[in-house]
Amino acid sequence: MDNKVLGDIGQYLAIKKVKITMEDKKVVTDVGGKKCIGFVSGVLNLVRSQPQHQALEGSTVLQKSLTHHWLTYCTTHLFHCPTHEALTTCLQYLEQELKNRAYLCGYQLTIADVAVYLALHPFIFTWSYMKKEQYQNISRWCKTVQGDARLGKTHKAIHFSRSQLYCGSGRTH
Repeated sequence: MDNKVLGDIGQYLAIKKVKITMEDKKVVTDVGGKKCIGFVSGVLNLVRSQPQHQALEGSTVLQKSLTHHWLTYCTTHLFHCPTHEALTTCLQYLEQELKNRAYLCGYQLTIADVAVYLALHPFIFTWSYMKKEQYQNISRWCKTVQGDARLGKTHKAIHFSRSQLYCGSGRTH
């Protein structure tokens, strides 16, 4: 999943020449001849390769630290959930962390939000409305993050409409 999310981040940042390979079970990112080994280094290499996107790393020392934390969390926990229970544990942690925050690193979008969103998108896209209600903070965060125009170009929007809960119930009013 590391290389898929890295590729999606490259598309999100509109970087044309990105080469992502696997060497010795580690992801290697090559942007303009500069190689980086590992997911966190690769993401930061992509962000730092274009001056207009450097704010996505965070604007304060705390935001940069939180960005690094969440990117590391992706590679150590989120990408390697062997069971449904492990994924549920990750989701519960994320749900709790988003309780009082608009974004993972505070009050502005960072590359950490983009990476976690891209990692979770295939799962959340298939959730029922009731499952989305179970994880209200994650759902709210997803709605906020997918409001970014660049994500809308590369990924289908996740719908959070309550009307889908009642569709097909067979009842007439």
